[in-house]
Order: sequence, then C-alpha cells, then structure tokens
Amino acid sequence: MQRYIYTARDNQGKVIKGVMNAENELELAEKVHSLGYFLTNFKIVDQEKFLEIKMPKMKQKEILQFTIQLAALIEAGLPLLEALQSLIQDAQNERVKKIIEDIASRVEGGDSLKEAFSFHPKSFSKLYVAIVGAGEATGKLSQSLRDLANFLEWQMDLKSRIKEAATYPFILFCVMVGVVSLLVTKVLPKFKLIFDSANISLPVFTQILLNVSYFVSRFWYIGVAVIFLLILGYKTYNATKRGKYFLDTIKLKLPLFGELIRKIALLRFSHTLALASRAGINLLSALDIAKETLTNLRLKKAVAKAKDSVNMGERLANSLRETGEFPAMVVRMISVGERSGSLVESLMRVADFYNKEVSSTIKKIFALSEPIMIVIMGIIVGTIALAIFLPIFKMVRVMGV
Repeated sequence: MQRYIYTARDNQGKVIKGVMNAENELELAEKVHSLGYFLTNFKIVDQEKFLEIKMPKMKQKEILQFTIQLAALIEAGLPLLEALQSLIQDAQNERVKKIIEDIASRVEGGDSLKEAFSFHPKSFSKLYVAIVGAGEATGKLSQSLRDLANFLEWQMDLKSRIKEAATYPFILFCVMVGVVSLLVTKVLPKFKLIFDSANISLPVFTQILLNVSYFVSRFWYIGVAVIFLLILGYKTYNATKRGKYFLDTIKLKLPLFGELIRKIALLRFSHTLALASRAGINLLSALDIAKETLTNLRLKKAVAKAKDSVNMGERLANSLRETGEFPAMVVRMISVGERSGSLVESLMRVADFYNKEVSSTIKKIFALSEPIMIVIMGIIVGTIALAIFLPIFKMVRVMGV
C-alpha cells in the first residue's frame, strides 16, 4: 500500500488536492474517480516527508470548537467522513478549512482518525491523539471527543488564570519603573541645576543619587544593553538541560510564585493522567503523556523516574513518593485509589483540590502584590525626595543666616 498526494478536478473544473492510500496508480485513479473527481497529477510521499509538510496551526479556541462540533455530528449518527466534510463546509477561515480537508483526505485514504490527527502535532497534542485513538479502539469516539472538549475548556480557563496572575504584578512593576525613571531622568536633573547655582556642598547621599541620574539620562543605552544581555544569557542558559534544571529548581523555591508553579504542575499532571487513564490508555503511556504537559524540568524528571519504577512493578503511589516532589496528600489519595480500584476518581479529586488551590494562590498573589509594590515605590520615591530636600533645607539655613 502506497501513500499518494494527488491533484484532481471536479465537474466544474475546481482543483482538488488530497492524500490517499492505494496499491498502485490505477487503484488511485479509480478511488479518485469514485469521489467524482478526475485525477490530473500525483506523487508518492513517504511517512517521514509527510511530517515535514508545513501545515497551518489551529488556535486553541478553534480546536475546541472543532472537537465539540465533531462530537455532536458523530453522536447524531453521521459517518466520520461525512462529519468531517460537513465541518469543512462550515469552516470559518481558510486556515482551519485546510487542516480539516487534510484530515478528511487522510481518513478517506484509509488512515484512522488518530493517524490523521498525528500529522498535525502543532494543533493536536499527544494527549489529544492518544485519547482519540482510544475512543476509536473502544467504539466510544464521541465520548472521548466530549472528554477532550471538557479538558480543552479547562485548559483555557487555567491558562487565563495563570495569565491573570502574571499580568497584574507585571503592570504594577512597569508603573513603578516608569515613575522612578521619570523622577531620575527628568526631575533630579532640574534640581541639580538649582543646587549648582546655589553653590552649596551637597550631602554624599544626594551627590550619589545625582551621579546615578546623570549616568542614566546620558548613558541609558548601556542599561538597555545590559538588560538585553541578561535576557539573552538567561535564554541561552535555559536552553541547556543543566541550566533549565537549575533555573526550574530555583523557580520552585520562589516565595509564593514557587508555590503557584508547583500547584499548577500538580493540577496539570493529575488532570491529564486521570483523563488518559479513563480513556483506557495504559498507565505507562498515560504517565508519558502527563509528563509532557509539565513545563518544569525538575518535576518532569520526577515523573520520568516514577514511570521507570512503575515499569519495574512498583505501585504508582510508592513511585511518586520516592521522587520527593509530590506532597504526602497526593501520594495518599493515589494510594487509596490504587487499592480500591478507583485511581481515576482519586486523580480527579486531586485535580479538583489543586484547581481550588491554584485559584486561592492567585487571589493571594493579587492581595499581596499591590501593597508590596506600593511599599517598594514609597521607599524609592521617599529616598529620592530625601535626597532632594536635604540640600534644600541646607539652602534655607544658609539664606536664613
């Protein structure tokens, strides 16, 4: 069986492109003709080259909409290929239409839906592909798609909460930097002219601050270059395994934010593992999929270590305990689930717990970030004000004499 990329025309002369499996060129022409098309060109492409073909990427909202619609059409009794062709007609833009057309042509060519999705790794994650495959194997594709839709909605909500948690402190920090920069580059230089004209000796503290102001206002590009080099150095170091492991370890130890990072990781891990296990994916494969959802290398290595222990016959709870990265509560709940045969339910309870914990921690960050930033800004502005008023008081005393 060969895989062909073909070009054909319909009765109106419209160009049709697709992918199809066939034993030879004659069978390919017959299959294309049975679809009502006239074959004009084709070529054989192997599996590896197919993966190199550049395809557009679906946005997360588009994947969610596609998943919900496909599940609804299949539940309504439509054959898979007809459901996909219906979604092609309803596609809202050419990018999404092109992806669904490619999936439909692969299914039409003999691929399973799982195989068709696997050619679009930028749009469909390993978890998505694996659960679709499990749904096809068990005859519960529509239910698997419904589970995936719920999971995608949860992911989008989580991402929104994470973005919200990061945005607010960042905005406050930018405001603080802006105010301080304005004082240092615009306000202090004007007072320097006043002090110079008064011909008085300045306190050491004020002189240091004026020198900093002069340097920043005249050589600001050096500061920009330093910041750029620091960012570049961070990205370069983070690109190495050793560097990423070290930095990810530091992140977990950050006050408040480290707690949030760990809770988000545990939430993703437990939710993904529960979904994969409920779909019928074996535990080792489910652990592999759950590991890929983690962005922290230290925690990712802990899951990989736990998977090796499970592969050697150890229970999941004991394997996670041995890594030292999973809280005792999580280990206990998973242990109870393993003993009672309700691992999926236990994992979902863990996910529900951390879902609430993430929201609680984000609220805590909001509650603390504003007063902390205000205090820091107050200290900086107060310091600058003190540096200005000390010479002014000195000038007043001199004039009073």
